Amino acid sequence: MHRIVRTWIDETAYQLIGGQRLLLRLSPRIGKSHLMGLLAEELGSSAVLVNGADLSELSREDQRSRIEVPLMAAIEEHGSAQLIFDSYDRAIMGPKGARLQSWLSSRLIDGTHAQDVGAIFTARCGTEVTRIGAGSPLMSRVTPMDPPRLQLEDIEADGESTIHEWFGESALLAEQASSSENFEPIAIADRFEQDLSYIDDVQKAASTAIVRGYVDRERDSFAARCAAYGLLTEQGTTKLHDRLKPALAENSANDPRWPGDWEASIARFSQLVAGAHEVIWSDRYMYRDIQSLRAFLKKVTERTTCSIRLLGGQTLSDRSISVAEMLLINSLAFVEARWMTDADYRTLHDRHLDTGAGGWVVPQVHVIVGKQDPGSAVAAPTASFGVDYSAVWRRSLKP
Repeated sequence: MHRIVRTWIDETAYQLIGGQRLLLRLSPRIGKSHLMGLLAEELGSSAVLVNGADLSELSREDQRSRIEVPLMAAIEEHGSAQLIFDSYDRAIMGPKGARLQSWLSSRLIDGTHAQDVGAIFTARCGTEVTRIGAGSPLMSRVTPMDPPRLQLEDIEADGESTIHEWFGESALLAEQASSSENFEPIAIADRFEQDLSYIDDVQKAASTAIVRGYVDRERDSFAARCAAYGLLTEQGTTKLHDRLKPALAENSANDPRWPGDWEASIARFSQLVAGAHEVIWSDRYMYRDIQSLRAFLKKVTERTTCSIRLLGGQTLSDRSISVAEMLLINSLAFVEARWMTDADYRTLHDRHLDTGAGGWVVPQVHVIVGKQDPGSAVAAPTASFGVDYSAVWRRSLKP
């Protein structure tokens, strides 16, 4: 572990034991979950580590139980507890997020044992962390905190000038770069360039700072400063920024017409899902060509960190979709395929990509996976759908 990261862990653990409530924002792949794992390990059995991704499918009662039961057990054993809530943004934007926010606000601020619980929440830089109209916003009562940052004296003392040139003040990327015997910053840069979830998050949170070319701590928001971590310093750009500049400068709001080239189709779909933690892609004829769909999704999941949920009919005009075919799709990482119920199949005529806060009306699956000429097909953004896709997904059929 890099010594600056070690110091950050020690200081943050001390703050949590003292009952403070903190917020850490970082873009994908930088190391949020890695940090939270180290923090939980440092705090030991008094820490309760929760992943927001695990809560999205739980009922309201099960969500509360997943948090409350271990918190009370830790308080009874140690006299205090520390809640480490990783990917809080993912939990709060789910269908039960508003109620979860309201309950956490009451539990951690006004609850009987509120003074006994320190808490840290993590989120991406470009996502929402507050549900409007859901009671007292919890995030108004937390303290934003910087990730582990290298200072000039640390760089000079450790002889890390090359790492500083590549990653600026980012102690987390310095740790990644120095974790092997061979220093390979280009490999790290390549990984970020291919991850459209990272590119999208930086574009959303720090576009002004990226264009300016340096961090301005007086003008840049907390989220923008965190998104620029490893890319910009107050003095200027890093080599990582220079390497990613073309990707960061791309406008994700491309021509709405769907591309006819297979690689361009993969890139376009990846852009549509890049900013979401998970999406639901609904098309009644989703599974008409399993091999082409699988090849397409394999390429998409290599470019983003988004989980993709597929909804399609169990039968086509000439045949039924077999369990073996569905398992072929489900063998992909970050992909889950299910069948629509008969009732939903009769009503879900349109082809939608639900990203959680609205989404896209998209062409038919055969166009998207490159098996049919797109013609005049387009992808059109929408703020909402006429159906609750989270509910449709919950009642869908597993193969």
